[in-house]
Amino acid sequence: MKKVSLLIALAVMMGVAGAVFAQEEKKSSITVSASAVCTAIADRMPEGTATEFAKDTPKIYYWTKIEGAEGAEVKHIWYVGETNIGEVPLKITTPSFRTWSSKTVYPGLEGDLSVAVVDAEGNVLKKDTFQIK
Repeated sequence: MKKVSLLIALAVMMGVAGAVFAQEEKKSSITVSASAVCTAIADRMPEGTATEFAKDTPKIYYWTKIEGAEGAEVKHIWYVGETNIGEVPLKITTPSFRTWSSKTVYPGLEGDLSVAVVDAEGNVLKKDTFQIK
């Protein structure tokens, strides 16, 4: 027993305790049960769902149904390739919550895009990809 205690103390002093005693990554209790990239929202539901959009589309929406996050906040993070082009914080107020964010399609915004749902700890809960041509 003294040998184990000595090894632990030595590891802590050397600053490698985290590497020696790695813990399992904590999973989020929040889930995204449904998502859609679309051109409109009607009655809190997506319309015009697609994976490709014309560059003259005025606005693109990202609709998500979030479960198990009452009182929490998530973000929709919009990307062109790997470049973050916008973050939208969304307050979740009920156990099952439909929410959305949007991005105006401005001149030059085209190519491979994606939107991710991220919890407060930075866990990516869902990511959807699409193209603007």
